[in-house]
Amino acid sequence: MNIGYFIGHFPYVNLVDKEDYDKEYAHGGTEIAAYNLAVNMMKRGHDVDVFTASIDSKDSVENSRGMIIHRYATNLKIASANLSLRLMYKPLDEDVEIVHAHYNIPLPDLSASRYAKKKHLPFIVTYHADAQESGGNFIRNTATAFYNKYILDKVLSNADIIIATSKSYIDESKYLGNYREKVRVVPNGINLEDFEIGLSKEECRSRLGLPQDKKIILFFGNIVAYKGPDVLLNAFEIVKNSYPDVVLLFAGRGGMQRELEDLSRKKGISDKVIFAGFIDEELKPLYYHCADIFCLPSVTLAEAFGIVNLEAMACGLPVVSSKLGGIPDIVQNGRNGIIVEPGNIESLADALLTLLEDDELRKRMSSEGKNMSEDYDWNKIAEETEKIYDELLERC
Repeated sequence: MNIGYFIGHFPYVNLVDKEDYDKEYAHGGTEIAAYNLAVNMMKRGHDVDVFTASIDSKDSVENSRGMIIHRYATNLKIASANLSLRLMYKPLDEDVEIVHAHYNIPLPDLSASRYAKKKHLPFIVTYHADAQESGGNFIRNTATAFYNKYILDKVLSNADIIIATSKSYIDESKYLGNYREKVRVVPNGINLEDFEIGLSKEECRSRLGLPQDKKIILFFGNIVAYKGPDVLLNAFEIVKNSYPDVVLLFAGRGGMQRELEDLSRKKGISDKVIFAGFIDEELKPLYYHCADIFCLPSVTLAEAFGIVNLEAMACGLPVVSSKLGGIPDIVQNGRNGIIVEPGNIESLADALLTLLEDDELRKRMSSEGKNMSEDYDWNKIAEETEKIYDELLERC
């Protein structure tokens, strides 16, 4: 079948490892999930067209190993979102058999809904997260609130099936509850083989120039407010007072990095906090395998899933994360990690100390997490999604 994916951003496959690209063009869990789903659908013999906004004011078409990526000129940039008016009508020039929108940025979902309606095609929305109406500038917050109030409901009403990435998020989302009868749960996934590197923790630390004689708590991802890096830094101050032989490693970059650097200096812990900055994709597994504990202390529902938790599990790390969105579906409290209330500095510090001080607990959670991560291999996720496509094609 020929599948059409509509999404606000989509990785420039040949550029994602370049630092300047990362500065210019936001791509996170949603974009990587859409990319991996597309790749795995092609492996299963399907054709894939992607419709998305360009990084600049030019249209372009790329052929990435058979995946056709149609990029339409950006007319307006609000916060990190590139918005394209041409994305609303130009895809109609192309033909697909099934329409699948990945929603976390407004407009591409509306374009997909319009396309499916005009061409009488099955329409699926993967609802990655509620678009947040706070936390940005006035224009961004106002535009998002308007979209959520007046447009999103029409898009979700038109969808034949809505995919949520976790059961928990259906309950927590402001908007999915009205559509329970057509919501299916299909999680995001990871490519397990990407994280099987055959190197010891000591070898990984040596290659990265990290200390061999300290425990390492790892944060991996964009250093932005909704992921709670400031909460982690404040909790770490408590942790290091009780457990001195530990460092906090931030792998990634974002708008809060300078603020956190200043805060670590003011607290007198800058010698215990490492900011690694932009991380090439090929180095990502080394950072996971060098650590002892992974922590994602997100504080808002902008973090609906947390793919980095899965990646950490695949690398054998116990995870400390937030009771938020779909995270508790992945990180099961007491089994492969510890779940804490969002924004609770003391509880986060206690959870980290519990793992630092108990080698056997870390080993047990490490083993459980690795086993659990096998359920999230992209091959399995693509197979589940393909069954939904087949069902809709038979129905429509």
